[in-house]
Amino acid sequence: MSPKQLSSNTASNVLSLCKPGGGGHEGTVGVLLLHGLTGTPSEMKSLVKHLTKRGYQVSCPLLPGHGAGHKELLKTRWQDWLQGSREAFEELKKTCDQVYVVGLSMSCLLATLIAAERNDVAGICLLSVDMGIASKETSRLRVLLPLAMRIPILRNYLYWREKSPYGIKDERMQRMITKSIESAKKGETQDFGLFRTYLGSLYQNHLLTGEVKRRAAETQCPALILHSTEDTILSHENAVLIHKLLGSPDKKLQLIDGCDHVMTVDLKKREVAQMVDDFITQHSRLQNKAVKLAD
Repeated sequence: MSPKQLSSNTASNVLSLCKPGGGGHEGTVGVLLLHGLTGTPSEMKSLVKHLTKRGYQVSCPLLPGHGAGHKELLKTRWQDWLQGSREAFEELKKTCDQVYVVGLSMSCLLATLIAAERNDVAGICLLSVDMGIASKETSRLRVLLPLAMRIPILRNYLYWREKSPYGIKDERMQRMITKSIESAKKGETQDFGLFRTYLGSLYQNHLLTGEVKRRAAETQCPALILHSTEDTILSHENAVLIHKLLGSPDKKLQLIDGCDHVMTVDLKKREVAQMVDDFITQHSRLQNKAVKLAD
């Protein structure tokens, strides 16, 4: 299938503020990478390497509540995840003329809200966006969200355990994650994040989605939306919906195949990194030209 386009240390598990290489960009361009719900910065590692080599200044923080256990994550709300993302953006903005925000899954929502709040976001890239439309394989727990609203205590006890293929087509990566899960059970490592999602975390994700639906039209910066047609966790209809809601006059939706939900570590990770790079390169040059004309 050809691509389809529609235009219009666990406590400090951070791949952070990587020094720019020799990309030759005019002005300093920063990229804030945000990992997914229950994930860690390691799932953005291929993007960090690619973008750093290209000369961008990259920050990939660990979101609040993540990188430890389920109890720590369940103590946080979506507002905490957003605040952590805001602070990382502010830190990057101190040393960069332009800052782009790249979100994976749930963090696409955080990227969208940051862009809705600020007029100095250079652009956003939304990878495997989560607007609450689950695939057939993962819809069972989400139907319990109305119960979570009525019976809060259920949020800390009901959960969905991810099983192979973990939203990934790469069989080698699947084996690595299975091994990591076994190590996590022994308390040895959580390099790949948590593979158990509690109803409480999904409930916060649900509230976050509602906020994005209310505010997406305020987003005016350029936007790139990538979603796999073979995503086994979230339907590509999520991408169609966010594309419709964004107020950005310059927005592009591209459906790809050959990978699953976690496209940043899957078989098309290099292609995904290149598409993100191309988007940032194109728009950073356009913005540099606009600044020169203004001067």
